[in-house]
Amino acid sequence: MTNTLIGNPELASIFDEDYSNKGLKKIDKNLNKLYNLDEIKTPIVGQVVSARYCGQLSQQHLFSVPGYKDCIRIEDRLSEAKYLKNSQVDDFIDVLIVDINQDNYFIRGSIASLYETRAHETLKSLEEGQSVTALVKSANPAGYDVEISHGGVTLPAFMPNTLAGINKLYDVNSVVGQTFEVMIESFSDQEGTYIVSRRKYLQSLIPSAIKELEYGKVYNGNVTGTTPFGVFVEFNECLTGMIHKANIDPEWQDKLNEIRPGTPIEFYVKEIIKDKIILTQILRETLWDTIKNGQVIEGVVKDVKQFGALVKLDDETIGLVHTSEMEKIGKRLQSGQTVKVKVLSVDRSSRKIFLTIG
Repeated sequence: MTNTLIGNPELASIFDEDYSNKGLKKIDKNLNKLYNLDEIKTPIVGQVVSARYCGQLSQQHLFSVPGYKDCIRIEDRLSEAKYLKNSQVDDFIDVLIVDINQDNYFIRGSIASLYETRAHETLKSLEEGQSVTALVKSANPAGYDVEISHGGVTLPAFMPNTLAGINKLYDVNSVVGQTFEVMIESFSDQEGTYIVSRRKYLQSLIPSAIKELEYGKVYNGNVTGTTPFGVFVEFNECLTGMIHKANIDPEWQDKLNEIRPGTPIEFYVKEIIKDKIILTQILRETLWDTIKNGQVIEGVVKDVKQFGALVKLDDETIGLVHTSEMEKIGKRLQSGQTVKVKVLSVDRSSRKIFLTIG
């Protein structure tokens, strides 16, 4: 009788008394009490029930539900046990019924499947801009195998190389073992895996990070790449700025191609133009800081385009003589030509200078 009633200790207690010598009347009385005490209930696969934890037996965790003929049995696997480590006997816990063996009438359940199902539901309903915590487990040629944590559950995910940072990572293994925030990009039904993006999360931080920048403060960052005209630097986790060649430490101005991605570098914030951050290693005043309308300046024509001539005014300042301005005086400019120009207007928000021939 114990095996069939273990799922309901209240029923089993009816037979605790020794009635072997009390006759059939006692048996009939107990049977009537048994049948009237609880209606026999039929468990359903996929149902979630609140069950009382009865403890562990034969590598199974047992849970009782009033009216069930047997306990709900959960295998003592690591994936299940981690959700029971703080549970005690007689605690009530939600359990998902996953299988019913009608021959032996075994009811099998799972807590892990229930928690994971709930985690999937909430992950897929996250609002735009919400993030989750991720642990980067390993790197492969296409990206990173990641575990995301949500609602006390860890689920598998994948982060493509292109989504691992604001810029391309100079060392693909630099994030392995790290835990940080990511955003959900999509879910692959075929693989049962989430696609996540650290880049998207970092991009969401940029507006507030820009507001916190200070002029005159020394910042530290890492080079992400170089061009003939300057160096690109990543700093403050989510920001990228450019140091013009003229504002690089003089020791490196003619050796930009020798500066490797990942190189640590110190600098100042020189200017912020919309979402563009101009950096410098040299604190000094340049033409851009003082230029004003009506000013006449000598420059060198850097290039001639269909829309006008680009005139270099100093190492980091370029203005435009529009084609219409040249047509007004019937004069054409050529690359390399030295020319006097007059400032028509300065758009500091976009760092544009409009000129006419002086």
